[in-house]
Amino acid sequence: MSWFGWKGDEKEGKEGKEGKSKGDKSPRGDGDEESSSGGGGWMNYMKGLLGFEDLKVEDTGDEQHSKKADPDAEKRKGLFKTLSSFIGKDVVSLVSLPVWIFEPMSFLQVMAEPLQYDDLLKKAAACPDPYLRLAYVAGFQCGLYNTAVRTKKPFNPLLGETFEIVSEKHGFKFLAEQVSHHPPIGVSETTHPAYDLQLETELHTKLYGNSSEVIIHGTNHLDLKPVKEHYSWGHLSTYCHNIIIGSLWLDHFGELVVRNDTTGAKCVMKFTKAGWLGAGRYHVNGEIFDPEGKLRMKIQGKWSDSLRATPISEDGQAGEEVVVWESFHEQPNNKYNFTKFIEEEIINIPPELEKVLPPAPYPLGPTDSRLRGDRRLLEQGDMDAAGKAKHQMEEVQRAQRKEREGKSEPWTPRYFEKVPDDKFEYRWKFNGKYWEERAERAKQHGPQ
Repeated sequence: MSWFGWKGDEKEGKEGKEGKSKGDKSPRGDGDEESSSGGGGWMNYMKGLLGFEDLKVEDTGDEQHSKKADPDAEKRKGLFKTLSSFIGKDVVSLVSLPVWIFEPMSFLQVMAEPLQYDDLLKKAAACPDPYLRLAYVAGFQCGLYNTAVRTKKPFNPLLGETFEIVSEKHGFKFLAEQVSHHPPIGVSETTHPAYDLQLETELHTKLYGNSSEVIIHGTNHLDLKPVKEHYSWGHLSTYCHNIIIGSLWLDHFGELVVRNDTTGAKCVMKFTKAGWLGAGRYHVNGEIFDPEGKLRMKIQGKWSDSLRATPISEDGQAGEEVVVWESFHEQPNNKYNFTKFIEEEIINIPPELEKVLPPAPYPLGPTDSRLRGDRRLLEQGDMDAAGKAKHQMEEVQRAQRKEREGKSEPWTPRYFEKVPDDKFEYRWKFNGKYWEERAERAKQHGPQ
């Protein structure tokens, strides 16, 4: 996914039209109101998306942090000369960005960061109270938007790029694939004995001079296996202030609805828009309703800190408050401010793992994000070589697009298929082939 929605090459034309989400009925918060993944969640994604080293969320305009020197200040001003012609446009694939704004991660890797809060989904699956279950799923949303210290932009995934995690610690398997180039759409599938989680992100942005609005489309799906319930939700939008001059800060606001599609219950969460001098920023308030529309629980808190739920009895009396989510408040101490979860689960490449990742017949090399040449060179600190590798990959991708267009051959994702759905209009169906192929590679290289 890209900073302001700009991708590092030209529009993908036909395959983008086929991959574009249409008629998304999910609650997106359109009109009033983004997203990122942790210290992470979608907040991390949004901060990485914008790609500036002085981006930090503070209650009152980042006064303390603004005193720090910004090593990229002049580069930011210079970059604006290039970007100024796109003011007011929905820019999705117009500019190739310089490598200095990047961190050594792809956005497909960023999509996995919310899973550091997957304990909430396990709690939900084991919870006998249907409304507290919904509150835990709502708490997972705060984990998605939770504030973080990372500021660099992740690399745009290449069409057909993949990323996997097989986590022994957390017990889940995660796979993401870039299924469309224009518009940029990434889809991930996480499987665990207690739940299945699918995330879909389609980015749209507009630049307004010194600010930008970022809107994520797509429907997210969760199945809690022990209780046989299905949940769905959309995305918030984000407004980024001071992207060129001043101290950057992000504001998530609007309404997010998490629905229990099995029972008809729902949670309506309202993320407060920051007022003058940041008044009300971070605040989240919500209500959980039963299938008949009766209030059964109230939730409140801050997406930067914690979320609490208060049950409401049949006669309207408030019960004992329960903390359903708390931020880890981790303080990373490394060059890119990567959390322990990122270091252990997302960027770590032990030799035994590299042996079972998809091999190189893919025209741009191995498909897994960890093995991207530009990412690995940047991680090693070689900016010049990383920039050249990024440019070469963009050129190859551009040539592949032109070749497909010349043959009138649309792009077909390898592991996900977009299929019609009576309730949601469409779903991304995971075919399971990735794990079958991985198992065969594991047999060749010994047990993993």
